Amino acid sequence: MSEEAIVRFLRERGSRGALQSEIVEATGYSKSTISYFLTKLESKGVVYRRRERGFGLRVWLKGFESSSRLIRVGMVRAAEYPFIFDFKSRLEEMGFGVHLRVYEDGVSLMSDLVRGRIEIGLSPLITQLVFYAASRGKFKIIASGVSGGGSIVLRRGVALSDVRRAGSTLASTMDVCLAAYLRERGLSDVEVVYFDGPQRMVEALERGDVEMLSIWEPYSSMLESKGHKRLARFNDFMGVFPCCVLALNLADEGLEGLVADVFIEALSKKDHANGASKLGGLINVEPEVVRRCLAEYEFHPKFEERDVRGYLKSVGLEATTRWVARALSYC
Repeated sequence: MSEEAIVRFLRERGSRGALQSEIVEATGYSKSTISYFLTKLESKGVVYRRRERGFGLRVWLKGFESSSRLIRVGMVRAAEYPFIFDFKSRLEEMGFGVHLRVYEDGVSLMSDLVRGRIEIGLSPLITQLVFYAASRGKFKIIASGVSGGGSIVLRRGVALSDVRRAGSTLASTMDVCLAAYLRERGLSDVEVVYFDGPQRMVEALERGDVEMLSIWEPYSSMLESKGHKRLARFNDFMGVFPCCVLALNLADEGLEGLVADVFIEALSKKDHANGASKLGGLINVEPEVVRRCLAEYEFHPKFEERDVRGYLKSVGLEATTRWVARALSYC
């Protein structure tokens, strides 16, 4: 029976629930049949349905839907999120359960965001724009976040003229800022090698697999302490620009404004030293190192549209500004 198959599948899914399309695929019944029986089950109080942005209806067995108050937050392994614990606490005070997850790079984070595996992402604006276009706008970008914290680092003992390979991460702030740096200095012959996380980048520089890195804090400072040369901070040649900002893919679109407001409140705190100490434990870096890195960042409750447009123009993405204007929300 269709109803029994649906209930059995949803029981297996537990608190995750399932998209209505997944129930169709799992049971082999037609869309219309599944829709008909779900309507019957909903009227009996057996199941609970809720619409998710860009994905359709998600369904739970009644009693399992309490996990809809769970918010999963993804962040890149970096020193720029000392406010994340205050953000988490404020959401928990409002009755949400909050789970923090650290990612090695923005691409893997955004891949999970568009698949609904996390609801909130803190990642590079550039990466978010790539995924926004690819997913046809299945999430919202809030122009609130952090600038600074990235640098071009040269391997110790290597002259700039001897650089043949430079390391970066794909479709990221590191990527576009490295391209801008190489272009300005006439280093068009340098090969860019992409890595899936900061640790592998650091190891590659130490081994000499690459002579240069475009890398973020705390790793640029850690490399500098080992004798490698910080050639330039991104802000030195890019000015103030949005690096990592807030991306939302909440099942309940009505919560977007609330979550954005809570995020901005946490970001606006004057003192992030305590959060920096906690962040060290989360990203597996000495707390004192993370605290020292705070000076590398500027925290922006709101980026102005002109800042975003200027940034895109400086990295050669001026042609995207029309649809980017639709993608971003300026709180």
